[in-house]
Amino acid sequence: MRLVDVFLGLAMVVGGAGPLGGPVAMAQASGPCALVTTDDVQPLAPNTSIAAGVATSFDTLGFSSCRYTWGAAIKTYNLDVTLNDAPRMFSGMSPDQIKQGLQGTVTAGTADAVVPDAGEAAVFKADSAVYVHATAFVKGRVLQMHLDGLDARDKKDQLISLLKLAASRL
Repeated sequence: MRLVDVFLGLAMVVGGAGPLGGPVAMAQASGPCALVTTDDVQPLAPNTSIAAGVATSFDTLGFSSCRYTWGAAIKTYNLDVTLNDAPRMFSGMSPDQIKQGLQGTVTAGTADAVVPDAGEAAVFKADSAVYVHATAFVKGRVLQMHLDGLDARDKKDQLISLLKLAASRL
């Protein structure tokens, strides 16, 4: 039953709902919103105003996130920064297994890449031209950044820099 609770909780986060059906928003004081500030996100959107991130947290699941949104219409972007407890995400796996599994997701001949100097292991993955993500295993936690927008894959270097910065703050 616990696995069902985890998936339900993650579905609620993606959908923006809190534990009782309403959104859970917090001030930008701790968690992912402190790891990545509005000023840090600005290089992804030069000449555009970015509002403060909106935080969501499920403490009992060891999950927290921060969402930054900017732009309008087809030029809207979302950056989701999430922080998870690795033992909850990868139950029964050792840190070495987590690192190997993470690095094994990189597909040769694509924009995917192993990211050096971002925690114990980190990767960048380009799922499409409009959806990319970067993941780092840092101090027993999993830091993830998901960027979606018209030219997200072209922002690979900025997203990797942001991942390294956030990993250094953990």
